[in-house]
Amino acid sequence: MKTWKLWQLKTGTHIESADLLENLNLIRQHLLPWTPGHVLLFHTGAYEAAAQQAPLLEILPTAKFLRIPDEAWTLPPGLKEEDVVSWAFSPSCPYPTHGIGYRHMCRWYSNGLFKFLAARGYAWVLRLDEDSKVLSPAKTDLVAWMKQNGKHYGYRLWDKDNVKIIWSLPEITSWYLTKQMLQPAFLLDSCLPHTLSGLNSFGGWDRKVIYNNFFLVDISWWMTEKVQAYLEVIEKSNGHYLYRWGDAAVHTMVVKTFLQRSQTHIFGFAYRHKKLQDMARETSFLQAWDAVPP
Repeated sequence: MKTWKLWQLKTGTHIESADLLENLNLIRQHLLPWTPGHVLLFHTGAYEAAAQQAPLLEILPTAKFLRIPDEAWTLPPGLKEEDVVSWAFSPSCPYPTHGIGYRHMCRWYSNGLFKFLAARGYAWVLRLDEDSKVLSPAKTDLVAWMKQNGKHYGYRLWDKDNVKIIWSLPEITSWYLTKQMLQPAFLLDSCLPHTLSGLNSFGGWDRKVIYNNFFLVDISWWMTEKVQAYLEVIEKSNGHYLYRWGDAAVHTMVVKTFLQRSQTHIFGFAYRHKKLQDMARETSFLQAWDAVPP
């Protein structure tokens, strides 16, 4: 059983992008000395040739390139590409940049990658996008620390989703919990009232989501029957496509339903995703949730 896996998704076509090259250097400097593991670069076709891979391998010679399976980048039965303009969009998630490819990515992050990794014997996964940067040294083995402290899901920041891109996700989650007679661990803390009636898209749920462009997850927990049963309902609803449900919101529902707060962790190293700059102190991690956790 492999103990962990550091992987990075690259779906663009800009070979040798400055963001990606900088990020690989930061991974080499700030993560791998303390948390060793495999670096896998997932892509959708941009890095097939050796000449395309060479500049990245100069930075991380042992990195591996893997193409995301075709079935993960294909519309589910019943959905048609020509209907995409009728699907939900928002000013912050416009068409076409948040079209079919982006929604494939949301579905892949929500569960496809975990199935992929589990089938290959990996027990932990750390995600970084090509534009997500760990800016200060981790200075500890992150996976070992998570295991020693009974944590199953770690992340760095949280965000707030636009109501137009979470529409009906709270309702289907509430329906599922009611149907299965499940009491979520601390999801209802984010709702008003603090009952399933508050888990709605009309202002009841606060829409605070795990900013999951960085996460560290125990795959064996994610693949448990209870988590997978919920995610199967989410996937069959086609909400990733019709309503642009992001993987961040789906992860938040999973974590707050099936884990206790004490089983999660917010790390404290300096971190940035795109233009969102975190000003946290440059230490290994915070020992508790931030003052305003999701």
